[in-house]
Amino acid sequence: MTAKQYLMQVQAYEYKIKLKIDQIIEERSKAEKCSAVLSERVQTSICGDSLSSIIAKIYDYEKELNILIDKQIDIKRNIVSKLDLMMDDRYIEILDRKYLKGHNLIKIAYEMGYSYAQVKRFHGRALQKFGELLKDEPQ
Repeated sequence: MTAKQYLMQVQAYEYKIKLKIDQIIEERSKAEKCSAVLSERVQTSICGDSLSSIIAKIYDYEKELNILIDKQIDIKRNIVSKLDLMMDDRYIEILDRKYLKGHNLIKIAYEMGYSYAQVKRFHGRALQKFGELLKDEPQ
């Protein structure tokens, strides 16, 4: 796995977490509609799934969400521990802003007071240095 792929895992998990939250919200919405129907004592239900089935899905989705969050936290911890080993503060800041905070290089350049070309160059060097730290890691 390249340094960039390793770092991009944070954003991949961020996206997976967002999808899982969306699924939970959707199921909770279904549950609210079902409970409203049940509270009105209507004999026919507009719910496709039973309330208990929906609650079971929510429970499963929340377990999956917690697993995703735990994995993302572990990856972030590993990244930060590697960043701590780097000597160039510019490289650390660029990798942190790009991969942990999700900023693009244009925004990073502006905030750091560098040109885009400089930040792009620093980013490449930072990835190279980070990759060297990954090679030292036991597989």
